Formats: sequence, C-alpha cells, structure tokens
Amino acid sequence: MAVAPNTGALQQKTAVRLTPARPSDSRHRSRVAAGRESLRNTLLASISHDLRTPLAVMAGAGSTLAERGTTLDEPTRVALARSIETKALEMSDLVSNVLDLMRFQSGQVALRRDWESIEDLAGAALHRLEERLKDHPVELTLPADLPPVYVDPGLTVQLLSNLLDNVAKYTPSGTQVTIGATVEEGFVRISLEDRGPGFRPGDPALLFEKFQRGSEEGAVAGAGLGLAICRAIARAHGGEIEARHREGGGARFDVTLPTREPPRD
Repeated sequence: MAVAPNTGALQQKTAVRLTPARPSDSRHRSRVAAGRESLRNTLLASISHDLRTPLAVMAGAGSTLAERGTTLDEPTRVALARSIETKALEMSDLVSNVLDLMRFQSGQVALRRDWESIEDLAGAALHRLEERLKDHPVELTLPADLPPVYVDPGLTVQLLSNLLDNVAKYTPSGTQVTIGATVEEGFVRISLEDRGPGFRPGDPALLFEKFQRGSEEGAVAGAGLGLAICRAIARAHGGEIEARHREGGGARFDVTLPTREPPRD
C-alpha cells in the first residue's frame, strides 16, 4: 500500500534549511543601512560646519547695508554686495557637490557621451573659473594632434573645473598653472600642474576620499567633496585620476579619459 508523503513535514524541513540565510541577509541590510546613516550624518555635520561661515558673512554684510547703506561710499557698498555674492556662490557649490556625490553613489548618473576635444573642454572649464583664477596665470600646452575623447561633456567640464577650483583655493595668488595632455593606448592623459605649496604630508591619493581637504580644517570653504566627485566622474568613464607631488615643487593631477567607445553590452 502506497503511503502519501507528509508534505507538511517536507515544508517544515525546507523552512529549517532556509532559515540560516535570513540572519545573514539581515546583517547585510543592517550594514548597508548603517553605512548610509553614517554618510548622512557626516554630510549633515560637514554641511552645517561649512555653511556657518558664509552665512555669518552674508548676514553681517546684509545688516551693514540695511542699516548704514545710505551713508557708505560706493566702493564700500560694492565690496559688501560682492562678499554676499561670493559667499552665496560658495554655498551653492557646496550643495551642488553634495547632491552630485549622492547621485554617483546611488548609481543615478547616466552618461550622455559625445566626441569632444580636450581644448574645448579645458576652455569651458577655464571660462567657468575665470573669476576665481584671475590671479593665477594658466598655460595650455596641448599637442595639435590630440584625438577627441568620448565623454559626457558636462561632467568632464565639472571634473576639470573642480581641479582648477582646487588650485584657486589652495595656492597663493600668482601661482602658475599648466594644463597638458599626452596620448596613451585608448586614452588621453590630461595633466594639471601648479607651482604652489604642494600637498600636505601623507599619501596624496587620500585626497580623493570624501571629506578630505588640501589644507587644514577651516582654512578654506568646502566640505572636501570636490576631488571625490572628480574620481567618481573619471571612473564612470572608465578612466582614472591620480594626485602626485610635482617635480620641483607643487602639485600634479593626472586624469585619463577614453578615446574609444565603450563595448556594448
């Protein structure tokens, strides 16, 4: 006589076999959630720290203009208004950097690639930073036969702008900047050198980590996200970015960008 299988017992055994995987999944989810919470808390702390100074400057300048604007001479009024504008732009850059980094980390950045010349990309970045680099002479030494690169132009200009802004922040007025490029297999290597004080002691590669700064805390505005975003943009294109001490003093950044279309999935 055939005996019907005890399906209830089989289901119970199956459930027992699957149970050990659940704590592991739970621990993984807990680690991911803890990592996100840690990043969120660090971002909030960094933002709150870096917004205090520009907000204080803007409040002071605005108060002076409101209370004594009619008695101030024209150069003083213009200087106060410019200080408000400058600090507002710093705050805007900070918020933009935070949003950009969060987009990269969540994988929500879709590259809109096209063939672009390095000269055009560098020119657009220099135009964007024209005011901040007015006291930094910039020399472009690009070979005439450079191939075009296959990149997202907006993001690539942002990458170069972040590097140039880094020079403006961390080097004294009069520091010369040189932008060059060489061809490698499948890539163009863009080099950006300055003759400033160079990096702090330690490994320059750490500058690409989040919340790392090129100088002591509080010396300049920013949350230490600009170079982390540069690395995210370079790697999204299949390239890389490196920092090193410049021979003869100063700092050097090297960025590789592709000269070929990526393989299709």
